[in-house]
Amino acid sequence: MIIEGHSVYLRPDFKPQKDWAVFFDRDGVINAETNFVFKLEDCVLIPAAVTAIKKLNQHRIPVLVVHNAAVVARNLCRPEQVETFNRHLIKELLKQGAVLDAIFYCPHHANAYNPQFKKDCDWRKPQPGMLLAAQKKFHLDLTKSYLLGDHDRDMEAGKKVAVTGFLIKNQADILSAIKQILL
Repeated sequence: MIIEGHSVYLRPDFKPQKDWAVFFDRDGVINAETNFVFKLEDCVLIPAAVTAIKKLNQHRIPVLVVHNAAVVARNLCRPEQVETFNRHLIKELLKQGAVLDAIFYCPHHANAYNPQFKKDCDWRKPQPGMLLAAQKKFHLDLTKSYLLGDHDRDMEAGKKVAVTGFLIKNQADILSAIKQILL
């Protein structure tokens, strides 16, 4: 699906059961952080994230991914490769009983090496465009929503739209955040 000119994955027949969601950054939170993730062999799930997503699924809480795709802006790969990786990530999570409801990503950067993606885009974190697009698409109350991210840019994007942020530095942080969310 295309939303505001960006390619977005939506789980077929997904209809939120809540008016809020938990947003995850992809690399460093769900998938192990390595430089410039886009190859399928770079898909290394973080066990605590799998556990967290499964717990959210059990409570019918929407699980949405919002990630910058700097690999496209740096001209290391094409958007199709990011989408292939995201589909692979979805399948690997499903094998472990964890379900993602949507994935939003931004391939743009103001200083992109690839001129096709050179743009100061409001979807690129620390801007909140992906969060706002999800809000609009799913009628979410962002003030009730949460964001798990491993960089200050994630926290800044959430703060701009009153999403409660959890800065993730290790697996214990993921489990602690989910425990607080589910209280």
